[in-house]
Amino acid sequence: MIILVVIYIIGFTGYMLIEDMTLLDAVFMTTITITTVGYGVIKELSSAGVIFTIILIIIGTGSAAYIIINLADFLLSEFLFGRFQRRRVKKMISKLKNHYIICGLGRVGNNIALELDKDNSDFIVIDNADEPIEICKNNNWLSIQGDASTDEVLLEAGIKTAKAIFAALHTDPENVYITLSSKALNPDIFVVARSKAMETTSKLEKAGADRVVSPQIIGGKRMVALAKQPTVVDFLDTLLGTEELEVSLAEIGVEPGSKIDGKTIKEASQLYQLGALIVSVIEKGQKVIINKASGNTLIKDGHRLIVVGTKEQIQQLSELSIT
Repeated sequence: MIILVVIYIIGFTGYMLIEDMTLLDAVFMTTITITTVGYGVIKELSSAGVIFTIILIIIGTGSAAYIIINLADFLLSEFLFGRFQRRRVKKMISKLKNHYIICGLGRVGNNIALELDKDNSDFIVIDNADEPIEICKNNNWLSIQGDASTDEVLLEAGIKTAKAIFAALHTDPENVYITLSSKALNPDIFVVARSKAMETTSKLEKAGADRVVSPQIIGGKRMVALAKQPTVVDFLDTLLGTEELEVSLAEIGVEPGSKIDGKTIKEASQLYQLGALIVSVIEKGQKVIINKASGNTLIKDGHRLIVVGTKEQIQQLSELSIT
């Protein structure tokens, strides 16, 4: 557009100076010369005017064609295709339920996305920068370009029906804002927040984060565990991360009115011939993972069961735990 304006200025200024035309006539001559309409000249041109017109045709016509082609490409790719793409994404998001929201596709967020993608879980990425959105397009991941701490963007990502949200941005204050906004819009959503500084952990928990992860702390603990008990760590990694493994570890939530709600583990096992082993029962709102389960342990609404079994056995117990 700047090129076009410059050519116009040069054109009508040249005609006004060389041919002593009025501003309107000079603009008209410049327009029909650049667009090659061929209406004819307003008046007989001098030799200098003819030479100027030839130069203006060579420069102006090529530039005008270049501008028109690029403008058309911009309108088609950015406006028409962009609107179609946004409408398609909104339609797909509106159909999502119990999905995950990843705020920030940095190194942490990218690994979260890869794990969810490997598990065939529904998720959507929110990021402000162009490069992460391009990565999402290349991987066919749903994405929204915007500020993840704003209510408008979170609502667009379907936070009302989402299962969990990952606050994985680079700065702790942004993750605090995301946690606050998420809990305000959906008090039941499970928030996993990233923390870089030790002192931010308590702030994130006060803001409503259900779990706070510090890569530095976890990395240190894991290195110590690998040095002390490498086989145990490798076994747990295999148990949690390999889909092809015959036996796996899973977490199952018990819904009100389900078939195992109000029954002891022994009663449920005898009644439904359970193959999965329930190793722990976690009370609602409780964060302690190790909670020994026995045959007399009562299964109630809101309990989370930690179970070990084959894929079919876990699937059976999952179906019995939902309404």
